[in-house]
Amino acid sequence: MAHQRFKKLGLFYLIALGCIALSIVVSQILIQTSISRQQDDSHIINIAGRQRMLSQKISKVALKIQTQTGNETANKKELKEALRLWKSAHEKLQTGKDSLQTGEPPSAIIQGMFAEINPHFEQIYQHASALLAPDLTNAQINKHVEKILQHENAFLQGMDRIVLQRDLEAQDKVRSLRHTEIYLFIISILIIVLELIFVFTPLAKSIRATVQELLDSEKASQKMTRELSKLYDELGKSYQDLEAVNVQPNSPSLFASLNAKGEFTYLAPQFIELMELEENLPPTSIRFLLADSGYQQDFIDGLLPILKKKQNWSGEIRLITEPGDFIWLESFLIPIHSANEIKWIARDITELKEAKIRSREINKERIEKSVKEQQYRSALILQGQEEERKRLSREIHDGVGQMLSAMKLLLESFGPTSGPMKKRLEDAKGLMKSIIQEVRRVSFNLTPSSLDDFGLVPAVNKFCEEINTVAKAKLTFINETRFINRLESNIETNLYRIIQEAVNNALKYAKASNITVRFAHNINSLVISIEDDGRGFDFSRVERSGHFEKAGHGIFNMKERTSYIGGVFNLETELDKGTKISITLSLDKND
Repeated sequence: MAHQRFKKLGLFYLIALGCIALSIVVSQILIQTSISRQQDDSHIINIAGRQRMLSQKISKVALKIQTQTGNETANKKELKEALRLWKSAHEKLQTGKDSLQTGEPPSAIIQGMFAEINPHFEQIYQHASALLAPDLTNAQINKHVEKILQHENAFLQGMDRIVLQRDLEAQDKVRSLRHTEIYLFIISILIIVLELIFVFTPLAKSIRATVQELLDSEKASQKMTRELSKLYDELGKSYQDLEAVNVQPNSPSLFASLNAKGEFTYLAPQFIELMELEENLPPTSIRFLLADSGYQQDFIDGLLPILKKKQNWSGEIRLITEPGDFIWLESFLIPIHSANEIKWIARDITELKEAKIRSREINKERIEKSVKEQQYRSALILQGQEEERKRLSREIHDGVGQMLSAMKLLLESFGPTSGPMKKRLEDAKGLMKSIIQEVRRVSFNLTPSSLDDFGLVPAVNKFCEEINTVAKAKLTFINETRFINRLESNIETNLYRIIQEAVNNALKYAKASNITVRFAHNINSLVISIEDDGRGFDFSRVERSGHFEKAGHGIFNMKERTSYIGGVFNLETELDKGTKISITLSLDKND
């Protein structure tokens, strides 16, 4: 369901992005076309201005020929060159094309204006060309010059009208382009609004729901961890259930008589039956009896002097019967001074002992099972949280991040002319850049892509660089033994989270100025240490308060993660002398 929803949102996003791209492309095409046309118009207007100059030059040279001013050959050569340029320019103005056959033809109005001045052009060109003929009389020259001057004024006025019309048409094109740009701007703004309504808003709601699910999952994890802590407390209380065991031991009775040396002088039938002894091979002394039952010589050597001194002794003795079974006797060795002997008074408590042992084992198995179940659930929750973080990071980076980048490109495509609008646009660009950087930072903190792509060491190095850009404290990463091995994905993730938690605690609570993350390894193990010069704390006092055993606290979370990956967690701290956290991980099972 969620996949379909994000797929649909992604389709909307691609369509909207395509529309924005299309509007940008169309805008650029129109702008470039307009610039090209304006260049053509300016070129045509320039040529038209030259036409006025050339026509005046033709009249001037014709007058020089008439008045015989200067060298006649040079004057005719100058007139010929001016006529060539004048005719070529006149043809270009009428067709609208240059030597490369580019440009567009003039409008119908301008073509009509050219039709009006063409007779004057032909007359001027015809009579000016006639002046180039040799051996002309003064009368002929005067006639040609008179015709040139007669048509010159009408031609110049016509060219002025053509230039003015060209300028009006260029202004109309600029106004048309301005209107088109306004329409494209409105369309782009409308597309952005539609993106906000149909893409960004649903995506924001989905991300908000995902974050809430992640928070709920974390709360559930903390609740289960608290239950796990209670189970450890119940382990001690469970032994109180042993008092309810309804096994009534026998009353004490005489089992044997001994002399001061510990030798048996009498064995009761009840004792012989309990030990399943053969009548012809009874034990001769308490020394041999205890030695055969596995007691250490130190215990036996300590008991015999007590008997020799005729002192009382009491305790529980575990004996091995002839078939090899265990029995427990609650024993009292009582000296009888008048008879110079020691009475062994005892009762069989084997069933009571076995009942207590069974009860303890049952409770231990039950608690161990519950602990393992809770650890398994915690592991699943941690894994689920990491998956949610990865998904959320991917959605923020690939979805929101790309959309924000597209919006930044769209903002950069706008070109307002007014000063206030330019300032607002620059402010919007700066804000959009900050938002993109913040989105990338949040995405990196959720799940750094380098952790999956390159491993633990590059990810930690990148994390330290990111922290150094935003925090006042100096965070240093030292890879002493150049550790580069890749570990299992869940182990790398948990180690990264432990380092992240330790560094954040040092910055937030310890107010450290210098923090060092250090990697060192050998063939068997990897040791990661996070050391700071912060405030530190009284370890024994905090430990007695049970702070480390409460779920939701940073140190408890680090210990749980270390236990989950099979590592050893160690914390060293002292008030005002900083804190050092070490995680030792065996590499044998990760090879």
